[in-house]
Amino acid sequence: MAIAAAAMMATTAMQLAIDAFGPIADNAGGIAEMSELPKEVREKTDVLDAVGNTTAATGKGFAIASAALTALALFAAFVGVARIDGIDIYKANVLASLL
Repeated sequence: MAIAAAAMMATTAMQLAIDAFGPIADNAGGIAEMSELPKEVREKTDVLDAVGNTTAATGKGFAIASAALTALALFAAFVGVARIDGIDIYKANVLASLL
């Protein structure tokens, strides 16, 4: 689990770039409309708008998944260090419940 969290965090730079590109592409249509550019420009920015929405959704999903895995790994480390016997995080049903 910790290795999976570390692997997801290794791609953080790429995910931040994707997350930053989303709003830029998403706002292109609004800028074209406010600038009163021709309709063919707005048609091209509609494609960028779709890409921006997709990248924003991908970035959010990645952030949630990596945060969940990291929190679970930290919880597993705490249970091990504190020697808590009542919670066995290595059992599949306990792990699934925590997720």
